[in-house]
Amino acid sequence: MDAFLVNGIRATFGLLIILPLVWITGGMGDYQLLTVTRLVYLIGSVIIGGVFGDAFYVFSLKKLGVGRAFPITNSFPVFTVLFSFLFLHTPITWQTIGGMTLVLIGVYLVARPRKTVHQMQDAPLPRRQWIIGVIEATLTAAAWGISMVIFSMGIQGLNALTATSVRIPFVALLSLALAAQRGQLGQIRHLDRRIRWQLILTGILGWGISQALYVAAVQLAGPNKTAIIGASAPLFAVPLSVIFLHERISRATLVGTVLSMIGILFIV
Repeated sequence: MDAFLVNGIRATFGLLIILPLVWITGGMGDYQLLTVTRLVYLIGSVIIGGVFGDAFYVFSLKKLGVGRAFPITNSFPVFTVLFSFLFLHTPITWQTIGGMTLVLIGVYLVARPRKTVHQMQDAPLPRRQWIIGVIEATLTAAAWGISMVIFSMGIQGLNALTATSVRIPFVALLSLALAAQRGQLGQIRHLDRRIRWQLILTGILGWGISQALYVAAVQLAGPNKTAIIGASAPLFAVPLSVIFLHERISRATLVGTVLSMIGILFIV
């Protein structure tokens, strides 16, 4: 499916769960706090990270596969720390660098492919495709990093759900507009029931609930800590894969998990 179309559909369903939550949690009054500057930060960050960053991510996955693209895109905390230093003048400590390094190494050990990675057609990866895929994966990490820093500048003092409800409509509208411009909206008619439910569920969980928690984390812990700890998300796949997929835990997985946990303790 077209990357922009996937983002647009997911964001639309995420908005359907966020708006009722804003009303339930009493966040309606916070819309009065949305100055022009706040809106520029909130909307600009989500366009950079949520639209173009996620699209580059999907493009890189198609060219490189998960095994190659994942370690590059998941280096976004490095860019977050760098941009925080440049724009927010956040000091970079050796403790932060050490913790970030351990987390990134640990996540790579957990997520790295156990066997040789091939394209879907099992064909060799052409050099030009490899270069373009690496550039797209790097742009993904840079977009996510700068997006988090800009975002942190606009959410201080706002209800987390209110801030989320402002960002999501722009992701949906811009993504669907780009998909339409590329002539891809017609794909919606050909989706089977399974894919529809997958898009609905990932929209509610990804663009709805987890985005609200992400906003609250940036508010409480700051962009640097949130980015680094957030990069450890693949670690949750370890117990889930054991419970639901009955997978065995390899030595590299155990080492990676331990390193990431130590790294998080350094940061926190």
